[in-house]
Amino acid sequence: MQPDFLVECRSYDRDLRGSWRGYRLSEEIQPGGEERSAAAAGAVQVWLPAGTPMHWATGTRPLRNNCLQFFWPERWYMLSAFYNERNLVHTYAAVIQPALIAPDHLSYVNLELTVLVKPDLSYEVLTQAEFEQMADLLHYSEETRIGALMALRTLTSSIQRSVGLFTVVPHRLSQTEFHLERCGK
Repeated sequence: MQPDFLVECRSYDRDLRGSWRGYRLSEEIQPGGEERSAAAAGAVQVWLPAGTPMHWATGTRPLRNNCLQFFWPERWYMLSAFYNERNLVHTYAAVIQPALIAPDHLSYVNLELTVLVKPDLSYEVLTQAEFEQMADLLHYSEETRIGALMALRTLTSSIQRSVGLFTVVPHRLSQTEFHLERCGK
């Protein structure tokens, strides 16, 4: 089965920075086999098997690990959870402008503010300086700056309390063939 869902990553000035095709999972599919958490409500889940071509402005590279991405309408963040086979390696929580979601694709603006979260919920804010630099260079609006910093606070608070948002990320996948499962339905 061919990947059927296009994801586009853009900069604040709307330049295309990257794109990839994955598999949009239905809400019935629970990648970790657990019951759907309340934090997952409304999330678009995109499955990217290892080897997926990632088309970046700097060139195309295959994805090294399996990846499960989560996007929510009207939220200022998205999650990319990376797996070595079925086991969670780490999650990147990226601060974005709310994604524009359509049935077969989505587009989001990366605001250059990222948190690396390990399975034990230890974390590191990776790109605070890049965020400040890009905000000045591309003239982020005041609304965008405030939205981004509030999203960062939401992310770090959720991590510190060990509840909420990060409960959507399975520590172990029930399988790695989600794209094949869809063929039989």
